[in-house]
Amino acid sequence: MSYSLSFSKAVLVVIFVADKMRQGQFEFLSAAKISEVLNIPKPTLVKILQSLSAEGIIETKEGKMGGVRLMKDPQKISVLDILNAVEKGKSLFHTSYNIMAEGKRPNIAQKSVTSVFDAAERQLKNALAGKSIGDILADMNG
Repeated sequence: MSYSLSFSKAVLVVIFVADKMRQGQFEFLSAAKISEVLNIPKPTLVKILQSLSAEGIIETKEGKMGGVRLMKDPQKISVLDILNAVEKGKSLFHTSYNIMAEGKRPNIAQKSVTSVFDAAERQLKNALAGKSIGDILADMNG
C-alpha cells in the first residue's frame, strides 16, 4: 500500500484543531502544542500543515498569537479532502509490475488486477468523501 502515515496524522491534526476551536479554547492553536499532544515530530507536522494550508483546509499565522486554525466549517471538510491534500493524487496500490512474462495471459492478468485495485480505491475514496470532520466531532460527543 502506498498512502503515507502523514495522511493519518493529518486527519488527527484537523480533528484536534477543529475540536479545540469548537470548544472555544483557541483562535489559533500553536504548532508546538499540536506536535506535543499528537506526538508528531515537528518536521513532519510542518509538511502536513503546508499541505493542508495549500488546499485551504487550515490557515497558519506567524508570531506570538499565531498558530493554526481551520479555514472551513468542519462539516465541509471530508476525510477525502485531507487525503487529497496530503497524498496529492498518489495511488493506494502500485500497479507497475515490471514482470518478465509477456503475452496475452500475463497482460490480461495485469489488467484484471489493476481493475480490482482501481475499483477498491474508488470505493475507499467514496467512503472517505462520505465522512466529514464534523461527523467525527459528533461521534466524539457520543
